[in-house]
Amino acid sequence: MRFLLINPAQDPRRTAGYYRRMLSVMPPHNLACLAAALEQAGVRVAVHDDAVAGGDRAALEAALRRHRPDAVGLSVVTAMMPDAERVIRVVRATAPEAKVVLGNIHPTLYADDLLSGGTADVVARGEGEVTVVELARALAAAGQPDLERVRGISFVRDGQVVHTPDRPLISDLDGLPLPAWHLFPLDGYRLFNFARVREPGTLVQGSRGCPYGCSYCSLRIMGRQRRARSARSLADEFEHLLGRFGYRQPSFVDPIFPFSRQEGLAFCDELIRRGLHREQVWITETRTDLVDLELLQAMREAGLRRIMFGFEAGHDAQLRAINKDAGADQARRAVRWARQAGLQIIGFFMLGIPGSDRAALQATIDHARSLDIDFAKFTVFVPFPGTEAHRELLARGELPAPEAWHRYTSYPTDEVPPCYVPRGLTAEDLISSQRRAYLSWYLRPRVVFNQLLRVRALGPGELLAGAGTILSALGRRR
Repeated sequence: MRFLLINPAQDPRRTAGYYRRMLSVMPPHNLACLAAALEQAGVRVAVHDDAVAGGDRAALEAALRRHRPDAVGLSVVTAMMPDAERVIRVVRATAPEAKVVLGNIHPTLYADDLLSGGTADVVARGEGEVTVVELARALAAAGQPDLERVRGISFVRDGQVVHTPDRPLISDLDGLPLPAWHLFPLDGYRLFNFARVREPGTLVQGSRGCPYGCSYCSLRIMGRQRRARSARSLADEFEHLLGRFGYRQPSFVDPIFPFSRQEGLAFCDELIRRGLHREQVWITETRTDLVDLELLQAMREAGLRRIMFGFEAGHDAQLRAINKDAGADQARRAVRWARQAGLQIIGFFMLGIPGSDRAALQATIDHARSLDIDFAKFTVFVPFPGTEAHRELLARGELPAPEAWHRYTSYPTDEVPPCYVPRGLTAEDLISSQRRAYLSWYLRPRVVFNQLLRVRALGPGELLAGAGTILSALGRRR
């Protein structure tokens, strides 16, 4: 049994619009986890990173001929669907005998459409590490594959879509193998500039599941019960990344880590006990209402250098509209504590939250400018499938029908307009407010000097390139 995992290249003109020059290819952590599970089970697994190859069709065809896969696996979120379909067309033409297996949030939600339309042969729903191993074994068995015995998959039999029972969520994350980064073209990856403190860097995952009910978050598909790795397991991975690959900056992909003082302090103690805080730095994201000064100081001592907060909106009414109960006062308190602890701060903000008007857009920009933070990332609100916001807006007829997945981007343009526009606003309002947010935040003397002299994540070239990108976009619209 030969399994080939492919990371599709995304078209940056569609997914990042005017801001595409600021992108880099991020390590595909989810594929590395699947590769590790397959390899541990004795399945012959290989990887082709189409993103690192720049979407080159000849390179993809060569990989398919070289590996001669029995199955090809892609991990796909909504914004990647047009890119995944491009890759699948090449797979069908070059390796027609290979089964196409799709996983992650979008295939889990749209299994019927993807299977009945012939895009996929099998959909692995939910978490994939156990499912993909059982699926590989079933496909490798002699005769007709007995797919009904594999929990958590969907497939077509006799013209009908069959859904096997859901697979329980993985409770013991410590028992999973470490991501198989040795199978990946590591020289082709780089963390985004705002996440880059020390190079080289890569991604780690400390937990899955979230008990909060933010209406814009599609990670709820991972369950409302949070499952966390132990401090020992995470420190083992930090050591592994340093010793085998020389990674100096592990970066958490979790939307919340740590979740509690106890979890955070235990992890920090373990890093310090092993001396890893002298060899590596790390960054993480958490909520403003889950930190205090003592915890942030301990994290700084243990190697944390930059922390990410989802501030999202400019006032509490907007936060309530997306079921986020961490308000503006908590944001200011968390920023003050993080500064006292000696941490750099990244802030995430969303423009175009349901119920927004022009005043609300400006309030979010003003709120971002008022906070003492080092980076600000402004995205246009997207009601991704699997979220409460998507269900509500779809039911009210406020999303395009049929849904155009290429428009599910946080960086819309005239050519790729936003998939959702709040009533009373226009697509131009959202696009122009995003440009205005970036220009008004980054082109302040204090921010420029901070980036050049203290933070040093954005060099002069990157600052000029970013400003030039936005200004050129402004010029094209005049």
